[in-house]
Parts: sequence; C-alpha cells; structure tokens
Amino acid sequence: MSSLAPAQALWHRAPALSDCLDKPHIAAAFAEDALVRRLDAGSLVGVLHEPVDRSRVVLGLHNPSPAEARINLGALLPERADCVWHFLSGSMHTSHAADGMSVHLDTAGTVWLTAAS
Repeated sequence: MSSLAPAQALWHRAPALSDCLDKPHIAAAFAEDALVRRLDAGSLVGVLHEPVDRSRVVLGLHNPSPAEARINLGALLPERADCVWHFLSGSMHTSHAADGMSVHLDTAGTVWLTAAS
C-alpha cells in the first residue's frame, strides 16, 4: 500500500463507504493484495484502489485546502476518460465541460467514486 502523510492517512484507510464494502467488487479494491496508488491531484489528495483482477477501480479524493477545490477526472485519469463514474459516498457536486466531468469538493470534503475497467 502507498504511504501517505499521517494527516492524510485517516480518510484513505478508513473510508466511510457505509454498506458499499459488502459488495464483492468494492471490497476487492480494499483487499491486502489490491494495487493502491497515490494520484497527483493538484490541491486535492487522490488515491486509486484497484483489485488484482483489475475489474473495477475505486477513487478517493480529499480536499485538505481551506477553499473549494475541483478536478477534471479525464485529466486526472486519462486512461479512464471514457469510464462512467458512480458515486459511493462522501460529498461533492459535479460540472460538465467539453473536456469531461469535474468533481468539486468543499473544504475538508471527501468523496469515493467507482468505475468498471
């Protein structure tokens, strides 16, 4: 698993996914053998969980800044630009532009999304 600074680790390792972890394809993304990679997400902290079979990804985004932040998912994950993202938990709103969907997070906001590979 990737190492994150202590202040960032809590949201990353203990996602508030409610009953989502009961779904096998989501639970597999958090298994010990899952691939976890930290993402360069500008002012946001991003982490991508991917199960060994690469069937689905789970994306976590957290905004540690004192202002709303946004990121374009196509720019963040160009290899998944054509994916349809599904909300799992957290708080966000989205906007659409010619270059894809942007996710907006309030101060201290966290969101978890998933998409099939």
